[in-house]
Amino acid sequence: MTESVQPRYHLTDYVLDETFCPVARMRLLSGGMNENTRLLAYEQVIGDKACLTCGNCVDACPVVTEKYGFITLPNQRTSMALEHMVGLECRRCYRCIQSCPQVDKPIKEYAAGFRRGEKIIHMLAAISIVGLALSGMALSHYRDILPAFEVFLLDFAHRCIGFMLLALPCLYFVLDRQHFLRWLNKVFKWRKEDWLWVRSLMRHFKEPRKNPMPYKGELNTGQKAWYAFICVMIPFMTLTGLILLYGFKAEHTLFYVNIKLGHMILALITDILLLIHIYLKYLRNWGIKIIAIIKTYREKRHLNYFELHKC
Repeated sequence: MTESVQPRYHLTDYVLDETFCPVARMRLLSGGMNENTRLLAYEQVIGDKACLTCGNCVDACPVVTEKYGFITLPNQRTSMALEHMVGLECRRCYRCIQSCPQVDKPIKEYAAGFRRGEKIIHMLAAISIVGLALSGMALSHYRDILPAFEVFLLDFAHRCIGFMLLALPCLYFVLDRQHFLRWLNKVFKWRKEDWLWVRSLMRHFKEPRKNPMPYKGELNTGQKAWYAFICVMIPFMTLTGLILLYGFKAEHTLFYVNIKLGHMILALITDILLLIHIYLKYLRNWGIKIIAIIKTYREKRHLNYFELHKC
């Protein structure tokens, strides 16, 4: 294996950590075509690292799919066109790298595992918050009517999930220290652009047709606010939960009531923000596509809402 296809060096990490489309640079760091690719003219193409204009990276990119739909023009199905269309909204999913035939397999495998620890933590955090919300609402509203054994199971599950959520930052640090520190640095660093983002979001809510959604790339201002809230919510919910669990047995004291009220209010705010997060990340785009399909079927009696002449 030549040095060009060895994935573990600082330049690759730097490229993969940027919010800029990485496929072209990963292709240039690969070995290029070999003599088995084009048998009729292999002397000229050995080591050729040029874009093939296959369009695989363009088709694989979720940002392009949401913003432009399916791209058919050949001059727009290149890695350069992909960089132009994505801009700084790259989500670091690395699907473009996985789909490019010019990127070496070791680099594809390295890119696939580059954020694996971060994705595991995100998945566990989502499961924990949803689990806490469901078990907490069940205990809050149905404790008096549920059988004692079911209450015990819900209470036990609520406590276990809470301790798991508390342990996630430590697990994140152990699994991926580099991205944990990067995440902390970006989440708690607010600049003028973030306040401009908030203003753009307000204008979008007032007139969504005239004002598009602001920057939706990785760690945009909305995500930073959500993550900052999570960093405050976890220790507060843990502290109040421990007080409710071990600190006081007299449930009718004023201090106990205030602690319980604060715990429940913050839990409610978390549930509302979680729904907003799910809506902006998934439900909104699904709703737009469903409305477009229904509208197309009413007008043209078929389900293909995308028109080729719009490309």
